[in-house]
Formats: sequence, structure tokens, C-alpha cells
Amino acid sequence: MTLKEMKIKVFSLIEEYYPEASGLAEDEDVLNKINGIVNSIQLDLMKYRKIPANAEIEVKENDDKIITISDEIKDIYQINKIILVPSEEYTGTIDFSMIDENTLELPKDFVGTVRIYYYKYPKMVKVTFEEDEDQDEYDTNFKFDLDLVLQEIMPYGIARDILRLDMISVYGTYFEKTYNELKQTIDDRKSAGIINIYGGDDI
Repeated sequence: MTLKEMKIKVFSLIEEYYPEASGLAEDEDVLNKINGIVNSIQLDLMKYRKIPANAEIEVKENDDKIITISDEIKDIYQINKIILVPSEEYTGTIDFSMIDENTLELPKDFVGTVRIYYYKYPKMVKVTFEEDEDQDEYDTNFKFDLDLVLQEIMPYGIARDILRLDMISVYGTYFEKTYNELKQTIDDRKSAGIINIYGGDDI
């Protein structure tokens, strides 16, 4: 789903259940805040269906053997597993240790590749634009990378938070209730599991 489609769905839901709140799609205050609301709902839902990703870090002979993972992978949310792939010339151990959940310590002479399988944060929506930027074009081109099930639940959370901005709180009662009920129906087995570390210590 694109961001434009998401916004159309949100405002359609609001007008369907709260006709007296129609016109919000043209409200400048709402339009200025909706992208931030979209991001907060993404962060709320992401833990129910994690987004898998992977990355490789090349390690050379003279490189630091203590790696801060978040410095290397900017969108990392949680590690799934780590594998050391030694170079053909390297004959030492491939055991490693985790100093903490974000810091990896390699064998002091390791040369090769650190392959990290992880779960990532969803792609965030821009909240500020330059004067010459076409926001409608941005909305049309932006595609969510959250699971499709979560994308179908998002409009209810977004609508709830929009109605909290300036309206009487009772307006959002339906969306609050529906959003929470839909979250309870999510089957998280798609991404559930333990963190696996190969060649080192479990974390």
C-alpha cells in the first residue's frame, strides 16, 4: 500500500463512522501532523510482524575487531543470528562474543565477512518537506514495508490519533476499540522465535 492510499483509507473511515468530522482531509493542522502519526503507528505495530533483513560487514586484517552493530546497520531493530565467514587465508577460530546486545567482539586476527541476519525498523515517512517538494508525488511513490496484515490495521490507529488532535475524545472511541481488537488477532508466529548466534555466545 502506498502512503497516498493509506491516507485515503484513513479519511474514508473517519467520514464513514464520524460524518460530523468530515473535512479533516483538508485541515492544514491535520495534514501537517499525519505523517508523524503514521510513523508512530508503524512503530507500535512493527513488533507483531518483524521485518527480516540481512547485511554483511567485511573485516580486514587491520580493522578493529570490536564492532558496534548499530553503527554499521542503521535500520537494525533486533539481531536474529550472526555467522562468521572466514576468508580462504584465515585459519583461526570463528568463535566470537557479544559484549552487549549491540557490540560484537571478533577473534583478534579474524579476516573475512560477518553476516548478520536481523529484524529492521520499517521505512519511516518524511515529516518535513522543502518548499519545492511535491508531497502528493511523495505520497504516491512511498510504499510501506510492514506486513500486509499490519497495513490493514494501520488506518484504525491513525484515525484514532487524528481524532485525538482537536476533537472530543469520544469521537475516537470506535477506532480505539477496533484498533486494539485487531492487534489482539495478529498471529505473530511469522516472526516469532529465539535469537540464534552461531560461532559465539547466545544473547
